[in-house]
Amino acid sequence: MMRSMFSGITGLKIFQMDMDTIGNNIANVNTVGFKASRMTFQTTLLQTLKAASAPQNNVGGTNPMQIGLGSKIASIDKMMSQGSFQNTGKKTDLAIQGDGFFILSDGVGRYYTRAGNFDLDTNGTLIQPSTGFKVQGWSAKVDPSSGRRYVDTNEPIGDIVISAGMSMAASSTSNMKLGGNLKADVGPQNFVMKVRDTTTGTDYTVRFFFSKTSNDINTRQSGDPFSTNQSYTWEADWTGDGTADATGYIVFNEFGRVVSSGITSGGSGDTIDLPGDADIVIPSTGEPRFYEADDTSNFYVAEFTSPRYVTSVQVYDTLGRAYNLYLEFIRLGKYGSFDNAWVWRAYTDTGETIEYVNASGSTEFAPGQPYIGGLLEFDTAGKLSAMWGVYDSGGTMGVDTTNELKTIQFDASHNGDGEVRITIDFTSMTQYASPHSAAVTYQNGNAEGTLQSFAINENGEIIGTFSNGLTDILGKIALSVFNNPAGLEEVGNSLYVQSPNSGIPQIGAAGTGGRGTIIPGVLEMSNVDLAEEFTRMIIAQRGFQANARVITTSDTILGELVNIVRR
Repeated sequence: MMRSMFSGITGLKIFQMDMDTIGNNIANVNTVGFKASRMTFQTTLLQTLKAASAPQNNVGGTNPMQIGLGSKIASIDKMMSQGSFQNTGKKTDLAIQGDGFFILSDGVGRYYTRAGNFDLDTNGTLIQPSTGFKVQGWSAKVDPSSGRRYVDTNEPIGDIVISAGMSMAASSTSNMKLGGNLKADVGPQNFVMKVRDTTTGTDYTVRFFFSKTSNDINTRQSGDPFSTNQSYTWEADWTGDGTADATGYIVFNEFGRVVSSGITSGGSGDTIDLPGDADIVIPSTGEPRFYEADDTSNFYVAEFTSPRYVTSVQVYDTLGRAYNLYLEFIRLGKYGSFDNAWVWRAYTDTGETIEYVNASGSTEFAPGQPYIGGLLEFDTAGKLSAMWGVYDSGGTMGVDTTNELKTIQFDASHNGDGEVRITIDFTSMTQYASPHSAAVTYQNGNAEGTLQSFAINENGEIIGTFSNGLTDILGKIALSVFNNPAGLEEVGNSLYVQSPNSGIPQIGAAGTGGRGTIIPGVLEMSNVDLAEEFTRMIIAQRGFQANARVITTSDTILGELVNIVRR
């Protein structure tokens, strides 16, 4: 009879501890990063009244006869499931989506937590406000060559400091990249017009074609491919055999108006001589109107789109001084052995002298023949195929097809700096019959800047925004995973420490090695399920009541036993 009372007592004790666990879960229902616990029971020692026996002879076997002596705690398990998220909008509030723990340090040991309600202290150190423990990760280092910061996750973790006085050093532009399109159909456009020989009644279809030749550049543009007035050679074909029946030139100003023209074959003055009395007059000034001499109502105004396109970018010297650099492109089209050629040059609004440097490091094709720009050659598919140098040979333009040219330089010593040398990557440029879109997509120079704000991304990278408009990495938050996270030992303040059964911490960057990602501006809430806890509370209450009933019933029976003597 005493066994039942002691069994009931063990039941009272474990259900009381079960209520303690439930009460702790409910008390932490709103605790950031809290993980609920559950208690499981197991039987305690049993008294064996009769051992089991095996079947023998004609008698079957018998089972053991045992009386249990109550229950005890089997385990108190941590439920490490993901909690729900609460949006806070605070940039130093962080939650982990997936596995892993933030790492904190008090300067002696390391602690692990899912509670990401962090803040900065007076030194700019990222900390847990309730304890002052410092969040661990990797601080960025400055690359001495580029001035940019980088994070080496192979190094040991340490404190993360985000100082309000952090600065970004000025850096000279040394590389630049262009992308986008250069419009293929620019300059005067080919056209067709019909004229009649009134003496015979014959109609002629005259096709006009425009192109660039060395005479256009070297004679009529004085060897300057970037001249304000652009000259073109025209050919007229009315026999339809694909050869020129008349040739000449026409010079346009920057607004598409004709400034001069001439006929070199197939006519005289400003008139092309067709068979019979059909003549076509070539415009000499003003609107590019080609018209029939005998019928001025029969005309065609040549369509002209400026062959010039300019894009600009700010580049920097080593002191961070900005220069407005302009890149000018002019389409030559079919020129010499090139089918789709463009010339380009660079200039600044402050008048620095730009020099062009070929792949051999020279600024001249030959002594006394300096480069005046570059030439981009596109293939018939609109892709860039070559980059050559354009040089001045005594008032005649030449193209150096032996040395690639894509580097410019200028002297900035008058501003306290030295030489600025920039290599330009043109490889992403195209030439299609689409609108101009060519622009500088990247340049690696910058002015000095001071940290204005920062944000943390899902990889744990702390990205700073500086007053010069650039961003740079300031550090990276580390996460740790364990083989058995439920084996960690709680030490209060929502912190855990490594235990003999948790496994060693596996430290690395968020989103790698099975570690979760970081969600900024969000906190992970407790994973306590109140509905489940209330149900467990009812079960614990009924279990406690039942065990208490065992004790009172056993006591009543013992009272009856005592009363036997009285009777």
